[in-house]
Amino acid sequence: MNYKTHINGGILASFYITSQMSNIELLPVTIFVGGSILGSLLPDIDHKSSYIGKKAKPVSRVINKLAGHRKLFHSPLLYLILYLVVTYPIKDTLQLIFINGLFLGIASHLILDSCTIGGLPWFYPLSKKKISLGKIKTNSQLEFTFCGIIIFINIVILLDLLRITSIFTFTQH
Repeated sequence: MNYKTHINGGILASFYITSQMSNIELLPVTIFVGGSILGSLLPDIDHKSSYIGKKAKPVSRVINKLAGHRKLFHSPLLYLILYLVVTYPIKDTLQLIFINGLFLGIASHLILDSCTIGGLPWFYPLSKKKISLGKIKTNSQLEFTFCGIIIFINIVILLDLLRITSIFTFTQH
């Protein structure tokens, strides 16, 4: 998937989670969505030609040389361990909100990449076997259409969050 699809996937995941909460405030939501957007790009740091790889070239080159593309940095096991290590010492609520958004974005990235023809090695480094849940080719018309659908859903959920319309409740405002 390209970075636009990943960003919109991260936004969708964070908007949906946020839409299921009550009494939400703007600052925590903004931090959560921002974390999710960053997380939706982060796994591609292992690819120097990716959007985030171009923004952090030296880091991306080192990671690519050490780990390769769609291996360690596309492994859910890495992120599960990192999540446990990173969140354990954090006591600040806003920091936890950001970290949770970040890892939600990472999860959305991994799920979306699993929908590509190439798939992902979900159990790397225990197994190098790639699992594909779909047949989407990166930068294809199908991906473009899929991204458009995600954007449409994001708009609908945003309207719900702003209380302009409601799709998650059947009561009138």
